Amino acid sequence: MAENRYDLIVIGGGPGGYVAAIRAAQLGMTTAVMEKEHLGGTCLNVGCIPTKTLFQSAEVANTVRESARYGIGSALTGVDFPAVMRRKDGVVKQLVNGVGYLLKKNKVDFLPGEAKLLSASEVKLGGKVYRTRNILIATGSSNAAPPIPGLKGERVIDSTQLLALKTLPKSMVIIGGGVIGCEFASILAAFGCKITVVEMLPHLLGGMDRSLADAVARQFTDAGIQVELGARVKSVCDQGMEQAVVFEKNGAEGTVSAEYVLVSTGRKANSAGLGCEELGIRMERGFIQVDSHMRTSVPGIYAAGDITGQGMLAHTASEGGVVAVENMAGIDRELRLNAVPKVVFVDKEVASVGMTREEAERAGMDVVTGTFSLAGNGKSLAMGKNQGFVTVVADREHHAILGLHMMGPCASELVALGTQMIASELLLEDVECAIYPHPAVAEAIREACLDALGRVVHA
Repeated sequence: MAENRYDLIVIGGGPGGYVAAIRAAQLGMTTAVMEKEHLGGTCLNVGCIPTKTLFQSAEVANTVRESARYGIGSALTGVDFPAVMRRKDGVVKQLVNGVGYLLKKNKVDFLPGEAKLLSASEVKLGGKVYRTRNILIATGSSNAAPPIPGLKGERVIDSTQLLALKTLPKSMVIIGGGVIGCEFASILAAFGCKITVVEMLPHLLGGMDRSLADAVARQFTDAGIQVELGARVKSVCDQGMEQAVVFEKNGAEGTVSAEYVLVSTGRKANSAGLGCEELGIRMERGFIQVDSHMRTSVPGIYAAGDITGQGMLAHTASEGGVVAVENMAGIDRELRLNAVPKVVFVDKEVASVGMTREEAERAGMDVVTGTFSLAGNGKSLAMGKNQGFVTVVADREHHAILGLHMMGPCASELVALGTQMIASELLLEDVECAIYPHPAVAEAIREACLDALGRVVHA
């Protein structure tokens, strides 16, 4: 059985698992990754990567549609949806193959199949028992459906099924106005699909800065997307060619119909059948509970990523996996969740990192904020994308940066600056003394910090 012994067995080949396995190999551990479905996990196969590839096609469609604004003669004659989906599949295939190459390059064994925990040092897969010094559980999450009557219809789908569609829907009702729902609303609307978003909360994007959520709602209205906020879905009724979504709003009943219904109301932990409960691993609502070092309640077993319920983002999973592995190797590391960026890929990107003003005030902090409109940013104006803003949240007394929230071009890239600011515990004055390039959208971040200091220049 010598060939079945490892220093680390990783259960799950997504961003949390494969990144951790590679880091373990770098630290000299003999490592194996067990994956029951797709190498690359949800992110690469049916999540971040395919969705953002579709988003890029939507961006091109919008650019062509608006080309006259830039003095360019062109017209959008249609969207070749099968070609869009083939491009998406090609990008996914290339990246998944790349992950396989990286594991092989780092001498990580890939063992396909469904794993079952037998003890803190034994894992069963395919009739064989594999022994290991450490175990990392990184099995991720999957789509969760609420108990709404009528969700079993053929044209009632989740995000995974949407990404497998062969033809572009003419219309769609999206139940859930979180990140997934909003991204698909923006993408499909750009392709010409009539969209209605039904959200139970009084605003979109629960958990993000309210000014960003409200701005996205205005984006959607301008794009012709119908948004029903504060609406609780009661049922979905199959009417043949269309699905009718019945909801209650302000004490009255409403109905909206479409060819398809997308259910995007959250995700559940992929912990069933692993054997966690049998080993006494502490759980809560199916999620594995870990400390800041990613240790479970059972010595030798660690967990990272969506399975822990922390962050529920691919980059959080990757960092959590690395933190777990480094602690196995004797390197004292903790997962810092105060500087995890969130991005929503809609037509005008929104991104957020750190605390909102409301969160900071609820925590008893005295804060100051600064805001800068992209209407005063030269690069945004030249791009024709100046309908956005940047808001910074800082401690009033010491000026430590606590949060950065923005909407506009390149927000998904620029939020990394805010991440670094918070992780490095920078002050507003540290940003003030840095020279930013001109013209650049990034200048708006510096101007927002100057506004918090009371000396903004270009507002």
